[in-house]
Amino acid sequence: MADSLMHENSDTENRLHRTLRWQDAFALAMAVSGGLFVSFGPTMAAIGALSAMFIWALAAAVGWAQNYLFAEMASMFPDKPGGVPVYAHEAWKERFAPAGAMATFGYWFGWSAVISIVSLTAGAIIQARWFPSASWVLDLGVAQMGAAQVIAIVLMLALMVPNLLGAQPAAWVNKIFGALLVVPLLVFVVAPLTSGQWDVSNLTWGLGHPGADHWGGIQDAAVWLYLVGWTAYGTEMCAAFTPEYRSGRDARRALSSSGGYTFAVFALVPIGIGGLVSQPDAAADPTAVFVNGFAAALPAGFAGDAALVITIGALLMGVNASMADGSRAMYGAALDGLVPRQFEKLNRYQVPARAVVTAVVMNVLLVLFVTNPISILVAANIGYLLAILLAVSGFIVLRRDHPQMPRTFKLGRGAVPLAAVTTVYGAAVLLIGASSSKLSGYGGPVELAIGLGILLLSVVFFVIRRRVQDELPLLRERRTAVAVAESPPVSSTDRPDDFIRTTAKEMQ
Repeated sequence: MADSLMHENSDTENRLHRTLRWQDAFALAMAVSGGLFVSFGPTMAAIGALSAMFIWALAAAVGWAQNYLFAEMASMFPDKPGGVPVYAHEAWKERFAPAGAMATFGYWFGWSAVISIVSLTAGAIIQARWFPSASWVLDLGVAQMGAAQVIAIVLMLALMVPNLLGAQPAAWVNKIFGALLVVPLLVFVVAPLTSGQWDVSNLTWGLGHPGADHWGGIQDAAVWLYLVGWTAYGTEMCAAFTPEYRSGRDARRALSSSGGYTFAVFALVPIGIGGLVSQPDAAADPTAVFVNGFAAALPAGFAGDAALVITIGALLMGVNASMADGSRAMYGAALDGLVPRQFEKLNRYQVPARAVVTAVVMNVLLVLFVTNPISILVAANIGYLLAILLAVSGFIVLRRDHPQMPRTFKLGRGAVPLAAVTTVYGAAVLLIGASSSKLSGYGGPVELAIGLGILLLSVVFFVIRRRVQDELPLLRERRTAVAVAESPPVSSTDRPDDFIRTTAKEMQ
């Protein structure tokens, strides 16, 4: 009796607390829109502002559509932390269990690498604006570290603190940054109407010109869709907090609202910034596109500096959200037996602290050895987009293999065709984009080797956990039976387009 009580108390102490509302996850997911400040400049410099807007808006629309699929999957596994990679594992474990391991570690690396990508970008902006003469370089023997890298590391360590204190402190940090983020985004949305510097001739189209690019522009488009997928799909992070929501409806509310918000931002902001900065100016310094945009849209002095500070805050939102989401993905993977069980532990604030610290250490190394943020992105996207692909295709697998599995939210008949289309699209972008990443000017054999090496490492960790620690089969895993009678009522839809209407109604 005493042993049973102690075991129950131990399980309770090692369980995530239900403290979040959908608005908290929405605030964390607002960090996704800050991804514009990282890689829209290189996109615009390469293919023109109008083409870049098309790429970013299309990727965000796909991400928004995928979120509805993840909302149904979240309702199937309401007590599982980790979100998308966990859903991929649940879908494929009876057919090919290592797929879950690759999805999990690839997803974790993809999200965790955002920490160094965004920190380096913020560090470069801070150095360029306020410490332009800091040209010193610290020689560490095996690596060299400049001022931007030092600033990036300091920012990472500072944002690690609220993440170690719980999901609520991390969400509050993003609520503050998110409220400020609206200011610079609105500046660019209204720029065509208010700024005398906005010029429609700057909105150039750089895809599909005869002899200028590959496959009539399709290959180049696939490369940039591959590169922007890291941020355009990022609102799926709302699913990772499913066991921490107070209500069963919070997951789908967060997924649908954040997906719609991000699509609107990615469709409108590029028009504003694209008209303020010419493509030649963007090509001369892609990282300074938004700095130059602020200079054109706002008066010099305090207003410009204030907008720049807010932009840096938007970038730090990404660091904060990445720590929160990536750590829960690793924790969920450990609970499912996909990575070493050492990652199962929570600290006294019910946070997977070991996963947070591991991510920070890895990103410090990335900052030291891979100094270009977009190059890090090329490597990280392989695993991340593979995780998304396995989860989206896993939706079809779960509908086929387990149609009667309890779901508190079920999409209409258009869901499976939607999953099929996004699966084909995702596979094409992943294969063409990764193999052709050198066309962007940022990828190459080293970055691809890093990305593939991460997937190989995931298989190694999976073998260690399954064969050494748990002594379980490697290729297939049996599913634990679920009692259908105990599940809450399912809300289903009758027509393919009703699932969007259903979710919108619930949010009112």
